[in-house]
Amino acid sequence: MNINSELLKKYTLLYVEDDDVIRTELSSLLENFFKSVIVVPNGKEGLRTYLTNQDNIDIILSDINMPELNGIDMVKKIREIKDDVPVVFATAHSDSDFLIEAIKLRVKEYIVKPLDIKKLLIFIEDIAKTLEFERVLNKQREELLKFKNILDTNNLLLKLDNNFKIIYVNKLFCKTLGYKKEDLLGQELNSLRHNNSAKKLFEDIYKKLLNKESWDGNLKIKRKDETILDTKSNIIPDLDDNLNIQGIILVAYDTTKEQELKRQMQLALIKEKSLNLQKIKEQNLEQDSFINEIKQELEDTKKELNLFKQQNNNQKVKDNTIKNFEDEKEVLNQRIKYLEAEIDRLNEMLLNNDSSEILKEKLEYWEQRSKQESEKLEILEKSIIANVEPAIIEKIFN
Repeated sequence: MNINSELLKKYTLLYVEDDDVIRTELSSLLENFFKSVIVVPNGKEGLRTYLTNQDNIDIILSDINMPELNGIDMVKKIREIKDDVPVVFATAHSDSDFLIEAIKLRVKEYIVKPLDIKKLLIFIEDIAKTLEFERVLNKQREELLKFKNILDTNNLLLKLDNNFKIIYVNKLFCKTLGYKKEDLLGQELNSLRHNNSAKKLFEDIYKKLLNKESWDGNLKIKRKDETILDTKSNIIPDLDDNLNIQGIILVAYDTTKEQELKRQMQLALIKEKSLNLQKIKEQNLEQDSFINEIKQELEDTKKELNLFKQQNNNQKVKDNTIKNFEDEKEVLNQRIKYLEAEIDRLNEMLLNNDSSEILKEKLEYWEQRSKQESEKLEILEKSIIANVEPAIIEKIFN
């Protein structure tokens, strides 16, 4: 049995049957296919159950001949409440009176007892398909209505004929741009361009629409007071079943505040950028000044270092000179002492031997040498005095 159980599982069935055996067996089977099966034993209970659950009951399956309230009378009363709920009758009779009443009550199907379960489920499946189609269609209608209301409430809306003349304008369009409907109806869309410079843009829009293509973009529209309204617009060709243009729809929303905010943001960004550039320049000047100070400090440091090196070198020269002077002085003093001792020795020898000419010559020689060494020492001391600071001279000679 190829029954779309997934579809049937979306719906609730009200089953009205006075025969206990049939009701128990069939309800047990039907519960496998439907979202829910509500079972009652007669028409009176069926009516009461429907009244309390009408928002949940989608399909009614009912017997006709039942005690207290038959199926025909039950459906008549239900039709007074909701005239489109689908009904399937199960009956053992097929007389013309029943068929006439069933037609009047817009009964979808009837099935003769004993019931053919497969045939019954096929009938109900067809009803479920119709309900599903109507449900989807109603949902689309609701969405379209919401969309239309949103368009009318939040957007500027124009409808044009295939000659680009205005045939409909919504209240928001008139309110926003200061027009009355009478000012716009029958006018060409081109009459709303803000100046002659937009002529080329409107020509491009017309050309695109005539090619059955939509256009969207930023569009400036002239207000009645000649000021400009910035909009984000969509212009759509309305095509018939043969793809011929039967009209045009323009949907736009006001972006004037957005554009103004954008301009203000741009100005703020430019100002901020300018301030940042000025700040960067000032920072660069400060940095350049700081770098120059560092460079100058570096140059001064180099000069001090060179001077220190020079002074250190001079000090080394002086230290070497002093050391050389001291060494040379020491050598001269030693030689002078040696010469003086030699002279004393020779004088003593002369005293012991006056006639020794050789000794006299030696003595004269050594005296001359001693004089020369003393002169060297004097020259050395003068050189020290001329080249060495007084504190160092004092140190040397003390």
